[in-house]
Amino acid sequence: MRLPAATCALFLAGSAGAFAPSSFGLRTPPASAAAKSALAASSDDDVVDCLVIGGGISGSTLAHNLHYNYAGDKGSGTGKGEISVLLAEARDYLGGNVKSHRTEDGYLWEEGPNSFATQPSVVRIAHELGIADQLVFADESLPPWVNHNGKLHPLPKGQGGKGPKGQIELVFGPNGVLKFALAGELLSWPGKIRAGIGAFLGHAPPPDGPKEETIREWVTRILGEEVFLRCIDPFVSGVYAGDPNTLSMKSALPKIARIEQISYGLDWNKFGAIFYGGLARQVELTKERKADPPSPDWPEFEYGNPGSFREGLGTLPRAIE
Repeated sequence: MRLPAATCALFLAGSAGAFAPSSFGLRTPPASAAAKSALAASSDDDVVDCLVIGGGISGSTLAHNLHYNYAGDKGSGTGKGEISVLLAEARDYLGGNVKSHRTEDGYLWEEGPNSFATQPSVVRIAHELGIADQLVFADESLPPWVNHNGKLHPLPKGQGGKGPKGQIELVFGPNGVLKFALAGELLSWPGKIRAGIGAFLGHAPPPDGPKEETIREWVTRILGEEVFLRCIDPFVSGVYAGDPNTLSMKSALPKIARIEQISYGLDWNKFGAIFYGGLARQVELTKERKADPPSPDWPEFEYGNPGSFREGLGTLPRAIE
């Protein structure tokens, strides 16, 4: 593919600090008459096909995807030199809020997000960059923990089972939802009851109007304020290094937000109880993953499992640079 000589694809790659590598897509906007005139007057050295503005994690991974798939360099990737790509960044490093370094006493310090929820896009890029051997993943059989009032509390999690087995583990397993609700001490009984109503009975519908709900508004409307403050906020802060009071739910967590749509799509689920939409979505995901399995060349991973690199998340933008 070759973009028209008088056309420049411009990508504004903004990121709120989320460790969310860009999925790949290319769209060429039409060039204005003024742009065509300016480009016509330029020398070939002044013209690029794709200009990516902003070298945060979104911009840097987008530039990598364009370069790897279309531009190519010294035999890397599948690019055949069809387009030229320029990545512009005001700071003297790539990654935006994603910064990792070792302290003087040897500890790994993350200045921004401290983990990612593992998806094929992360593993694929790591493989393409030759840093897949530096990936590290959490133990699938163990739950995540939250420090609340000076005590560690486990959150519900399966034990790494796939498909229906994983769903049963999530509900009835030793770290499942049932044990969390009955024996867990992280939520108060009023908080548990409020969350149970939203999960199994129903909740208020989404608000009308163009304004998108924030993560806090969405979780509070469906599961209650206590679930947000004690369960969701710590992990959103860890992955996004952003403020869930301002982050858009649909933009930051679109797959989770879609579960509500699936819930209301079940004819008998009139009040949108989120648990049943989650089960339906798990069935969809199982089919999707079987239809489009990861490459056998990639390291094995569990979808959604927390992950990082041995020397921190900054490993990825440094490799791209």
